[in-house]
Amino acid sequence: MFSLIHVIPEAVEALWEKYNLPENVRRHCRAVAELAVKIARTAKARGHDVDIEAVKLGALLHDIGRAFSHDVDHFIRSAEILRKENFGEKIVRIAERHFSSGITADEAKALGLPEKDFIPETLEEKIVAFADNLVFGDRTESFEEFMRRLDEIKEKRWIVERSKERAIRLKNEIEEITGLKF
Repeated sequence: MFSLIHVIPEAVEALWEKYNLPENVRRHCRAVAELAVKIARTAKARGHDVDIEAVKLGALLHDIGRAFSHDVDHFIRSAEILRKENFGEKIVRIAERHFSSGITADEAKALGLPEKDFIPETLEEKIVAFADNLVFGDRTESFEEFMRRLDEIKEKRWIVERSKERAIRLKNEIEEITGLKF
C-alpha cells in the first residue's frame, strides 16, 4: 500500500519514545494519520482551507494520552501531555476534541470529566475525529462498521446515541467538503 505518511516527524517519534506509547497505539495513530491526510488533501484540492501538516501531526499524536489511560479520559490526557510538551493549541485541540465525534460540556460532566466542550470545531479537528472513528486498531473500516461497533456498546447508551447522531452529521459534512463517500 502506498503511504501518505512517508516519514514520522522526529518530534512525534521522540514523544512516543518519551512516554513509551505502546506499539499498537502507534500503528493506530499512523493509520488515522494516513486517512486524515487523504481527507485533508482532498478537501484542499476542492478549495477548502485546511492545514495538512496540523492534521498529520494532530493525528499522529491524538492518542498520546493512551500511554497513561485507555479510558474515556485518554483524550484529556493527550491534551495535557501536548500542552506540557509545548505543542501549539491547534495540535492540542485536535487531540482534545477527537473522541468519537466530540462531547458537550454537559456530557463531559455526566461522564465525570471536566465540564468543558470537547466538540471538534475546526476543519482539522473534524477531519482527525472522523478519521479516528473509521480506524479500528490499525485497520480502516467503513462508516457502517463504525456505527455497528457503537451499537455493540451496552453501557451508557445515552452518550452512544448522541455520539451516533454527531457522527452522522460529521460524516455528512466531511463527504460534502471532500466529495468522498464513507
